[in-house]
Amino acid sequence: MRLTPRELEVLALLAEGASNKFIARRLGISTHTAKFHVGSLLEKLDAVSRTDAVAHAARLGVINL
Repeated sequence: MRLTPRELEVLALLAEGASNKFIARRLGISTHTAKFHVGSLLEKLDAVSRTDAVAHAARLGVINL
């Protein structure tokens, strides 16, 4: 499983509890694109929710909480 640099940015914001709208504003992308990145993370991390994605990423050592 390989995450893109943008997915890692989105993941870090997810870990902070950011909404798609906040992620979009922070990264200068559309809300649709933010939602796409979140969906991609859920798929790559085999997660069922945003919280689950962060938990999986932490267990894998992708992010430090």
